Amino acid sequence: MKNQIILTLTTIILLLSSAAKAQENTAFEKGTIVATVGYGFPDLYRNSLRVAYKSYRTSKVTGFGPIILKGDYGIVKFKWGHSVGAGIVLGYSSSHVDFSDTKYTTSVYVGEAVYRTITIGARGSYHFFTKEKLDCYVSLGAGFNINSYIETSNAGVSYVGSYYGPTRIASRSQLYESATVGIRYYFTKNIGVYSEVGWDMSAPIQAGVALKF
Repeated sequence: MKNQIILTLTTIILLLSSAAKAQENTAFEKGTIVATVGYGFPDLYRNSLRVAYKSYRTSKVTGFGPIILKGDYGIVKFKWGHSVGAGIVLGYSSSHVDFSDTKYTTSVYVGEAVYRTITIGARGSYHFFTKEKLDCYVSLGAGFNINSYIETSNAGVSYVGSYYGPTRIASRSQLYESATVGIRYYFTKNIGVYSEVGWDMSAPIQAGVALKF
């Protein structure tokens, strides 16, 4: 009888120990590396271009991006289960404007403007709720944007420079800032999806693929 009690207690202790270890294996902790590739939408900068060119005779705004690549490395895990991560941000966005006007010439002025932004930055993340397949976090990022602008027209004029927005304020780079709340869900141990809302590269929403290492 005594041996049975000891065996039962030992079994219970082992089961509780295994359960505790299973709970510790969360989706993000110290040493975890996560790479994400996402697309931002809607692009509010592109919408601002549509407003800026609205007064032209004709205008059409198209583009690609922002596409955002992020890395997140777990640097510390607190006793209460929350974790802190840090990593990099790389982004790219391009907008094309085809327009025509008669503002500066007696004939119809037809042109194309191309706006491009390359983002390089760093970010920190605070993971406040993590389970085996689920990871919820907030993040802040900072860095700089490299903005370029080129315009060509039927008048044979080509103008190349670096600007921010249709107002053409000269600036080769500008501050990059981001603040988002995100969630990742993993279908397997290493592959999942993610989504963030907030502000990042002029897009309030982004979503994409998450790879964990």
